[in-house]
Order: sequence, then structure tokens, then C-alpha cells
Amino acid sequence: MYFSRVRIRPNIFKSSQLGRVLEGNVYGIHRLLWDLFPDEKQRTFLYREEIAREQLGALPAVRGEPIYYLVSQTKPIETDDSLFNVDSKDYQPQLETGQRFTFELRANPVVTRAGKKHDVVMDAQQQLLKLLVKELNLETELPAKQEKSAYKRLLLEKGGEAFSQRLTEILKINPLYAERLQQGGQLSDHLEWALKACVDRTLEHWFINQGERLGFKLVTDDNNLSKLQNSAYQWHSLSAKGGKGDKSGFSSVDFTGELQITDMEKFKEALFTGIGRSKAFGCGLLLVRRCG
Repeated sequence: MYFSRVRIRPNIFKSSQLGRVLEGNVYGIHRLLWDLFPDEKQRTFLYREEIAREQLGALPAVRGEPIYYLVSQTKPIETDDSLFNVDSKDYQPQLETGQRFTFELRANPVVTRAGKKHDVVMDAQQQLLKLLVKELNLETELPAKQEKSAYKRLLLEKGGEAFSQRLTEILKINPLYAERLQQGGQLSDHLEWALKACVDRTLEHWFINQGERLGFKLVTDDNNLSKLQNSAYQWHSLSAKGGKGDKSGFSSVDFTGELQITDMEKFKEALFTGIGRSKAFGCGLLLVRRCG
């Protein structure tokens, strides 16, 4: 296996509109990186996109251009006329059961419901809103088009004191949001915090399930809270892949935290083949660093 750092050649990035063309174009990036593996008919690499300045510091030749980290079975080929500069090294991590690592992961978490796959974040919010509407006997007052905004508006307008008390119950059991609750806030703020608390819990369960399958577990702190954070939820359009009006795409979430190996072989497979879906579009690459 190989671990590579790939950058668009500074002279090309500086003198062209390539950065604007690639911005948000995950399908185009996927195809360009695949050009580094001309003999591969099937994709066998994982990658993650970052911003060069954030990774390399304030060097004269570094701007806001993207930088890509790749894990691949074969070594990327950098030709004389290549769009990229490629730095590669052998990637054979020395692993032992029980080792602890800090990690970064950009993933596409999904949940299967009634045979269909759903975005975990959106599904968690929708399920909580539906539950609250049902508990408060407001289902008959929902409009025909039952979007998330309609649920939120109905709850805020007609939920009353029972709704406020229910949000307080939800927030009090979460240490982070219980502290926010003590600072006050409007009812609309409490609803947003409750939705975020629900999303945090659901994403943690998703990550724990991945670990059980792939040979690792989350490390917990002295309060038995997992060392896991999520951020940067984003929707990525794949419209360039299809025709006009194509709204296909996927979401991604960035995870950081600390984990411990429970099964060395399964964990090595996770490092080499990734976690979750949308691996062709920059998701799934698990980056780890030994603790201490």
C-alpha cells in the first residue's frame, strides 16, 4: 500500500481557472485523481481533500488550493505533463491490538429504513420532529407538504408549555446542552439544540457500529463520555454526473476523536479500504496518529 500527498502544481493553479472549476465538483476531482492510476480499471484508492495552507502552513508557494491525501494499492504515477505533484511513501502501519490513536474521518453516514438508504443527519432530525409532533397530538394540524420546516413551525407555534418541558427533558440528559440550557435561550434555540443533541447521539451510534464491525472502539474520558466530535456537515451535488436537473448527491460529516484497536486485522482493512459509503468521492479515508 502507498500513502500519498497530492497537490495541483502551483504554476497551473495560479495561472488557470482550475480552482474555480473544481470547487465543489467532487465528481470531477474523482476523475482527475483516477488519472494518476492509468492501469486501474476499478478504483482501488481512497482520498481526502484538504486546504493546502491549513496543512502546510504559510509558505510562499502555498495558497488556498486543495491538497489530497491518498491511500492506494499501487503507486500514483506522476508524468512530466501531470496536473499534480505527488509525494508517495510505503504505507504498512505497525499495529497491535490495544493501541490507541487519534483519528480524522470524513464519512457519508447513512441509515437504512424500509429498504431505502437515508442521510443519517437529516433522518435523525426528521424522526425527532415526528416524535415530538406525535407526543403533543399535533399530527392532524400538519400541512400536506410535511417538510422539516413545517414540523418546526407547528411545534413552535402550538406546542406550548408541554413542548418546552419536553425539550428541557431532552437537553438535561446531555452534559453539553444541559449547560447551554442553564444559560437561557429562546424556545427556538432549545429546539435547535435538541435537534443537534439528537444528531450527535445518532452519529455516535453510527460510528460505534462501524467500530464493532471494523475492529476498533471509541476511547472514553473520566466521565465515561466518548472522545468523539463531529463537524462540517455538508451536501455534495453530483449533478455533473447526470443530466440537466439531476439532484443526486451525498452528504459528508467530519469526525475526530480517539479510538482503540480491538481487532488488528479488521482495523488494518479499515485503513486500507475505508469506512462507509461514497468512497469514490472523498469519503471513508481514516487518518490516524499514535497517541502521545
